[in-house]
Amino acid sequence: MIFLLDKTEREKINKLIDTFKYNDEVANFLNNNIINEDLVVEAIDDYDIEELDINEYQNDNYYQNVKPKEIKVGNYQIKYEKYRPFQCFLYDDIEIDSEDYYLVKNKIGYFKDEFKYLTIQKDSVIWMSVIPHEINTMKKCAKKLSKHVYVFGLGLAYFPYLIASKVDKITIIEKDKNIIDLFKNHIFPFFINKEKYEIVQEDAFTYLSKINKNDSIFIDLWHNVNDGFMTYYLLNKKLKDYPNTIYWINDSLLMAFRNIVVNLINEELNEEDIDYSKANNEIDKITNNLHNLLKEKKISSYLEIKKLLSNDSLKELMLKV
Repeated sequence: MIFLLDKTEREKINKLIDTFKYNDEVANFLNNNIINEDLVVEAIDDYDIEELDINEYQNDNYYQNVKPKEIKVGNYQIKYEKYRPFQCFLYDDIEIDSEDYYLVKNKIGYFKDEFKYLTIQKDSVIWMSVIPHEINTMKKCAKKLSKHVYVFGLGLAYFPYLIASKVDKITIIEKDKNIIDLFKNHIFPFFINKEKYEIVQEDAFTYLSKINKNDSIFIDLWHNVNDGFMTYYLLNKKLKDYPNTIYWINDSLLMAFRNIVVNLINEELNEEDIDYSKANNEIDKITNNLHNLLKEKKISSYLEIKKLLSNDSLKELMLKV
């Protein structure tokens, strides 16, 4: 990038960079402390922490009706975990304020009473769970669906259960046979409208060619942003001609790409000595490609940076790098 900035515009872009550093600091803090009950007291002055209505989640149809017994099969298990009273957790996807230099608002909540929730675990690590964050983020995805919906990633099948009454058929693609067997034997018996479900054991990327491009596709192949970004990045390229693709926690995943772009802006604005011909990982490769793509782009104002960082612009950039 070629920067042609006066002092005021440069200060605005530096404020953007500082905001992104702050976002990272907050995310790291929350990742380390989100299970700490004392977070309510310690962080009440710094974060918006909301008391949630436990009945809203306990009355969810899935929560009410899908109640398998705890069981362990090999290194997989169905197990119930719980949020303790006043334990803080993220209960929804992030909100991003583009008018405030892309400041991130993390949705933090707690219950006054204990909240028990269903999980599938592998080697005692939670892989899937039906928690407020899953419920809230997936309900937002359950809109304007075609009659046949493809779901990538089985898990506890909360999303398929949520949409079953609205569609004619749901095809779920899952490559892990252990998860499929665990689901079919211990969770699927609690489902209604069983005739609407088809479960296919196959890798998501190899199955894509079999899908009608006008059908809805819901993708949930990750646990969080850290393990999901590269899959999200690659699928955006592969599914660019599929207009009805829905990505779980899309805002958080898109924010991860925005972080990469802002880091590049910071490096080039401050003329850091970076060799963009070398890469130690996939993120470095994306950064290097971005550098080559944007190296002749002239930037004379913060508004131009803001346009570059908009959702539409980021999606276009992901297809090019």
